[in-house]
This record gives sequence, structure tokens and C-alpha cells, in this order.
Amino acid sequence: MSILLSMIGLCVASPQEDLALAASKAATEEVRMAAFRRLVDLGSTDMDWVTTVGQDGEADSRQRWVAIRVLGQIQGDRSRNLLIGLSKDPEPAIRAASAAAMGDFGDDAFVPYLVALIQDPAVIVRASAAQALTQMGDARAVEALSAALQDKKNTFRGRSIWVRKYFVEALGGIGSTDAYPALLRAMDDSDESVAAMVIPALEQIAGFSYKEGRTSAQEQEAWRRYVADQLRR
Repeated sequence: MSILLSMIGLCVASPQEDLALAASKAATEEVRMAAFRRLVDLGSTDMDWVTTVGQDGEADSRQRWVAIRVLGQIQGDRSRNLLIGLSKDPEPAIRAASAAAMGDFGDDAFVPYLVALIQDPAVIVRASAAQALTQMGDARAVEALSAALQDKKNTFRGRSIWVRKYFVEALGGIGSTDAYPALLRAMDDSDESVAAMVIPALEQIAGFSYKEGRTSAQEQEAWRRYVADQLRR
């Protein structure tokens, strides 16, 4: 029995080992996710290690990312306060990780911080914040997301950049009819990847589809009429 217990003990990774595994490029996804889940489970009683690494500006960036995402899964007051602080970190990747963890956490107290991150200088942070707001589903973000679609910050040399499609996706995910004006404008967006996200977003908000029996052009026109009618009410 003692030999068996010793063998089992050797198979149990320490938090340090699990964090290294979860952040490893060499490990398989299955191994990384198993290590990640163990860190989350451990965090319900002892979150000291992920807290230390998440806040350590000298730590490996991939391990910091994982530690911060773990905090979003652990939840609780301590995690909430840490994520708010990390959303102001000087490293864009860390701010992006914090935004993603806020989305996983799902606390509506994060909405003002995520709205602020929609204006972040780094594109990856703006995208991460938009995806988190999609998860949050809070209508307070609609105005900021609508404005971001028009903001020149989200273009480069006059051309749309990829983050704008995440703003449309977030407007749909939030599910508020307050997004209709922005989505109606986006139907004619010069960026095809943005325009392509509009009808799925409208379907999410309205709760129905115009696809059946219509061509793409007819479907788009049906949505134009519907949204215009809703805005007149």
C-alpha cells in the first residue's frame, strides 16, 4: 500500500508544475487543459501561486496569461480585485488576459472596466474586451461598442482592421435593441467581414431569421425594413 501511495504521489503535479504544463507549447491540449483544471480546483482552497505569478511582471508571459485565466475561473472577491488591477497592467497581453478572465468570471461589476478597455491602445486588448462583453450580455456596453465601430482608431490607413467584427459580434451577443442603429449602419460597411456579422447579430437580438425562402439580397432587405420599422417606434 505504501508503495502504491508513493507512486500516486509522484503522479500529482505541484502548482508550479501544473502552471508550467498549462502554459507549455510542447504539451498536448489535453495535458494543458488537465493542468489548467487542477489549478482551478486548487484555487478554491489555495490561490497563492497563481496570484503570485499573475502579478509578477518578471514571470514568463505565457504562465502569467494562464494564471490570470485561472483567476477568472476561481472567482471570488480576491480574484475580482486582482483582475481589476491587472486590467491596468503595462503589458497589453496581460490586460487582454484580464479582460478574457473577466468574461469567464461573469460579474457585472466588470462592465465599466471592459468598456474602458474597448478604447485600449492595443488591438488585442480591445478584441478581448469585446469578446468578454459578448459573454457578459450587459446593455451598458452597447454605446461604447457602437462608437468603437465608427472610431478611426479601429482603422489603419483608412481601412478597417479585424477587431471591428468582434464589436458587431458583441452587439449581437448582448441582445439589446439599442444596438439596431449601429447594426443598420454596419450592413453597408466596406469591410465584408464586418458586414457579414450583422445578420447573425440581428438574429440573436430579434430571436428569429429571415433566411428561409429568400436570397441573401432579399434577406438583407427584409432586415433593413425590420430594423428601420423598429427604430421608428
